Amino acid sequence: MSALKNAAGTLGLSASNAGEPASVSQPAPLRVSLWNGRPDAAPVTLQGGYTSLRETAAGDWLGAGSLRVADGVTLEFTDRWDAAQNTLRLRREICVRGNASGGFTSVATFRVADARPWPEMEWFVPGMIYGNFDHMRPNSFGAGNYYKPGDYTVWIREDRMPAPLLAARLPSGASMAVLNSAPDGATTAAEGQGFSREPMADARFRFGAILAEERPDGTSLGYAFPGSEGTLSYGRKTGAGPETAQQWRHRFHPLTDGFVQRYEVSFRLGAAADTNDLVARSWRWAWDTLKPQVNPQPIETLRRCMVDVLEENFIEVEDRAGVQFLALAAPGGKPHPNPKTILGFTGYALGSAEMMLVEANREPASKRGRQLRADAEKAIASFLRRPIAPPVDEGFLLKTGGPALSTWPAAKKVTENQPIYLRSFCDDMKSLMRAYEREARAGRPRPEWLAWVRQFGDWLLTQEQPGGGFPRSWRALSGKLLDASATGTFNAVPFYTQLYRITGYKPYLDAAVRAGEFAWGTGHARARFTGGTIDNPDVIDKEAATLSLEGYLALHDATRDKKWLDRARAAADAAETWMYIWNIPMPADADGEKLHWKRGQSTVGIQLIATGHSLNDAYMCWDVESYARLARETGDPHYMEVARILLHNTKAMVGRPGDLRGTRGPGWQQEHWCFTLPRGLGRHREWLPWVTVSHLRGINDLMDYDPELYKQLAAQ
Repeated sequence: MSALKNAAGTLGLSASNAGEPASVSQPAPLRVSLWNGRPDAAPVTLQGGYTSLRETAAGDWLGAGSLRVADGVTLEFTDRWDAAQNTLRLRREICVRGNASGGFTSVATFRVADARPWPEMEWFVPGMIYGNFDHMRPNSFGAGNYYKPGDYTVWIREDRMPAPLLAARLPSGASMAVLNSAPDGATTAAEGQGFSREPMADARFRFGAILAEERPDGTSLGYAFPGSEGTLSYGRKTGAGPETAQQWRHRFHPLTDGFVQRYEVSFRLGAAADTNDLVARSWRWAWDTLKPQVNPQPIETLRRCMVDVLEENFIEVEDRAGVQFLALAAPGGKPHPNPKTILGFTGYALGSAEMMLVEANREPASKRGRQLRADAEKAIASFLRRPIAPPVDEGFLLKTGGPALSTWPAAKKVTENQPIYLRSFCDDMKSLMRAYEREARAGRPRPEWLAWVRQFGDWLLTQEQPGGGFPRSWRALSGKLLDASATGTFNAVPFYTQLYRITGYKPYLDAAVRAGEFAWGTGHARARFTGGTIDNPDVIDKEAATLSLEGYLALHDATRDKKWLDRARAAADAAETWMYIWNIPMPADADGEKLHWKRGQSTVGIQLIATGHSLNDAYMCWDVESYARLARETGDPHYMEVARILLHNTKAMVGRPGDLRGTRGPGWQQEHWCFTLPRGLGRHREWLPWVTVSHLRGINDLMDYDPELYKQLAAQ
């Protein structure tokens, strides 16, 4: 680090890292956005340099200066900088002298040397930006539909982020990242549980914003405190056009005499070989800095309770049976008037049956065990009577037996214009094959189960595209091609690898290898894991990364080719960046009864879902075995840390005996929540089978992989 002398006599600073191509500078380190208190007034920016900057005996740098922001009002800055390896850490303190209406946000940034325009660089914000404009929903943070060369602003509230982190890679390979290395995140109910775009000033705001700005004189990365957000800010929109999203949500601290603002932010200089490397290096830095902690849960108690939730939602009508698709997770409410049971994704009809069978095997002689087995077998038999080559629906209405889909058609009637998805079938074909293998090991062969899966697998081979890709969806009722997009091809990889392992039929493995090569070559090599969530078509999402991790690990197991293990690591590194590794506190003044995410429970381990919104869920609870296996295969203990957090922390809001945590009973959990706006609330309070199946699969897969390891990780 070194001082910069400005023409006005003030001081700035610059820094570089020996052996790395990245370097940064800031001639005017003192910067605030100032609001005069009028609701319709836009804030103004004030900047300046230090009046003094010196190296202390301890080896850090102490910068001091002030900005006059109003008549009789001054902000006094004391900045303490320290450098360790390739990281610069700023600990800032600003004291307000004098009183005025309105408020201020302070900003700490560095300008990146040799930065290129935004589209020519690669960017990473966990759960939001992976690369550039590719596969981003319009009006997402960092999306290209509102990019303006030389005038581009991305300020994102840190409570939207799994880690308060932003990183950039230049074409030269140089990289820079910014991280709030000591996040707090507190807010008030009035601010955090609404969508107000009116400016607010409050001393209780303890959340910041990570930012990047492209200007004619260069590109800067930095941090703002408290966390104003713009030019894009999510929220309830009145229209569909970009003008409804491109608005600011300004937040300030008060200009009150004696008020002191304190925060910490770190900047990392380095290099990255490509986008996957940028993601992995930046995220590990954030992980090692924030040190996410395990939130121990009574796994065995919850396991039993969650199986009982599946049984509670089992419905049998005439010769049709299955776990219903939807129920209210909170007390009260009425049963759905027209329940359905659905394959894979959110419905997991066969996954539910699989988990019921696993539990039945634990107590085969008990009344509970016998009932679980009988009901699971009825559910499977109900699907085996339905056409699968080609498939014509994703499930059926339990009352009438009519076709049903994972979505509720607006017309309340399935038509040929509606999609059925590759993801839905591959998910639950894998469930049935796992059940088949367990039954075979127990001496109960189920050839009809495997025959049904093979019918689908053989038909799906006819749908493979010349390059190895598979379509996203087909038409309901006819099975004809609907959407040829191949971004979801990774779904076929673990399906065909598993089918090959059972049957030994090499064309299945060949299809898996071709699909894996296609998926890697068309996006995964550049950290673009897209097409996992079928209700967020072809956007970057975590489920694409987790399913790709499963597939690449399966290919490595089948072929022992190290390239598949390397690709599994890339998928795992991307997937875990959707997982919160810091705790977002619920508003202290919010009504605790109305909070869906209960105060005092750590948010560490819960994940964002997909780019384009800020909802969170516990989906990755099923990935415990994948990360444990990866830790063993690579010798990297970090992945075992991830596995333990995914096993425990994801169950923080599952009801348990004596503490229902706002749910209707032990084992219940609602589908999702929000940790930003509206903080602590979900869009709905519904349960879907995937919630419980994912938890149970994480437990049971780990037990199958290594019972002793399961005992170690499950121990509180």
